[in-house]
Amino acid sequence: MKAVVLTGHGGPEVFEVREHPDPEVGPGQVRIAVRAAGVNFADTLARVGLYPDAPKPPCVLGYEVAGEVEEVGGGVADFSAGDRVMAGTRFGGQASMVCVDADQVLPLPERLSFEQGAAFPVNYGTAYAALVIMGGLRTGDRVLIHAAAGGVGISATQVARGVGAEIFGTASATKHDAIRAQGVQHAIDYRTNDFEAEVNEITGGEGVDLVIDALGPTSFRKDYRLLRPGGRLVMYGLSEASTETGRSIPRALRALARMPLATMPWWKSLSLMNENKGVFGLNMPGWWDREGDINRIIEPLAAGLESGELDPVVAEAFPFERAGDAHTFIAERRNIGKVVLVP
Repeated sequence: MKAVVLTGHGGPEVFEVREHPDPEVGPGQVRIAVRAAGVNFADTLARVGLYPDAPKPPCVLGYEVAGEVEEVGGGVADFSAGDRVMAGTRFGGQASMVCVDADQVLPLPERLSFEQGAAFPVNYGTAYAALVIMGGLRTGDRVLIHAAAGGVGISATQVARGVGAEIFGTASATKHDAIRAQGVQHAIDYRTNDFEAEVNEITGGEGVDLVIDALGPTSFRKDYRLLRPGGRLVMYGLSEASTETGRSIPRALRALARMPLATMPWWKSLSLMNENKGVFGLNMPGWWDREGDINRIIEPLAAGLESGELDPVVAEAFPFERAGDAHTFIAERRNIGKVVLVP
C-alpha cells in the first residue's frame, strides 16, 4: 500500500509517499481500501511539532478516511466487502489501506462522495461536541464561530443552523458569500475589523451565548468579554502558534506565553460565579482516549447526514504526492471547507 509519511518536523516538504506492507485485519476489525483521507489543522500542527498527541516521525498522520470495505475480521457482522464506509482512524489514515476497529466505522450514504465522507467524522464530531455537548446550544441562542469557512467552521455552522441559532462567523471578506450560504447571518471580516467591536455593535452590546474558537489566546480574551450571562466559551485549538510554511519558535512562544495572561486574571472561580460564564477546553484525542470511540458525538448526526441537512463541503482534493501542497493550502487559509488527500 501507499502511505504519506511524515519524515520529520518542518515545512511542507517533509512528506514522502512510501510503499508499506498491507495491514493485516484482526478480529473485530475492518480493512478499508481508502479513497479519500481527511487533512485537519491538527495535522499541520503535528507536521511542525506542535501537536503533543501525534506520534513521533517517521509516522503516518490522518484522523479519518472514506472508502470501501476490502475485508472484515472475525466477529464483524455489520459490514462486508464492497460496503462504502467512513471511519475515524486516530492517525494512520493517510494511506491507501487501513485497518480500523469496526465500532469506528460508519456507513457512507450513497449521496455522498468519498471526499465528502472523509470530511465528516472529525469536523462534525468536533462541531457537535463544542456546540451541543459542551456549549449547550439551543434554539434562539447567539453563537460566534471563528474561522467559519474552514472545515470545522462550516460543519459547526450547519449544526448550529439545524439547532436554530443566530450565527455570527468570522472569515476573510472573500469568503463571506460562502459562509452566508451555509447559514451565517452575521459575517465579520476579522482581518480588517475588530470582531469584538463588530459583535457588540450588532447585538447592541449584549454579546453572545456561545463562542467556539481554535485561534488562540489573542482572541480568547475578547471571546470571553463577548459572553452575556450564561455564556460559554469552548477553546479547541491554537492555530496562531503556526505559520504558513512551518514552525516559528518565536511565534509559538508568544502564543504560549499569552495563555496564562489570557486566562488567569479573569477566568478565576469567583469571577466565573459572579459573571455567570463558563469556559471549556476541547481536545479530540483526549475525548477519544476517554470514551474509546467518537460515537457519542457522531451518532446524533447520522440522520442529518442521511437527509442532507448536513452536507460536507470539500475545498480541494490533493493526490498523496502533493500532501505538502495540501498543508500549505490550509496554513494560508485558502480553503473553504475540508481539504482531503486521495491515493
